[in-house]
Amino acid sequence: MNRRWLGGLVGLICFATVGYTVSIVAATPEEMLRRPFTCPEGSQTEAKNFQVLTVRKWSEGMVALYRGNCERDRSTQSKDATRQSLLSYRVVKRNGMEWNLLSTGSYVSQQSDSENSKKLLEYNVGRSNTKGKERHAVFYGEIVSPTVAAVEVTFNNGKVLRDSSLDGMLLLVAPGATGICDVRVLGVDNQILQRDELIPTSTIAVNNTCQPISGQL
Repeated sequence: MNRRWLGGLVGLICFATVGYTVSIVAATPEEMLRRPFTCPEGSQTEAKNFQVLTVRKWSEGMVALYRGNCERDRSTQSKDATRQSLLSYRVVKRNGMEWNLLSTGSYVSQQSDSENSKKLLEYNVGRSNTKGKERHAVFYGEIVSPTVAAVEVTFNNGKVLRDSSLDGMLLLVAPGATGICDVRVLGVDNQILQRDELIPTSTIAVNNTCQPISGQL
């Protein structure tokens, strides 16, 4: 299990943007990973109140999870109403003496309230647009309920990864995958608290090994 370096927060998923590849290089992983992420929708504006939530190793480099605030609608009169909290990830890989950004993505997050207090976790799935050896899928998010002890994710290339989330955050990178088959939320005794079937239907989900949950029982 990868080591957790920094702390995390909680919320509920409501909007997602697919991960993408950007040409950015840096001399050190710290220089690459601690840059504020850019808000979506082509604004090129850096996120406000930028926080690094966790930084972890994956099989070919480093991956980080962030939180920051971006503007929703500048035409809205109330400034508070225009702000939205985003969770964003960044996957980097060493190439010789440089570190290259392989993919990044984000989704809009909401803090727990009376409507979603029964939810166990918030998560999203990102993927790279690269092909071949650098192709990968990313599972990222955060735990909402203290009853969750771990999360197991089956990716569509057959790889199964587990995150015990010692810092409350969820962050897994699966090389060669383009999507996720299912997510199993586990309690302290490994009992399944929740299971989500996420069989990819997109044409980019090549080498898909997913099977319906009903066919696995």
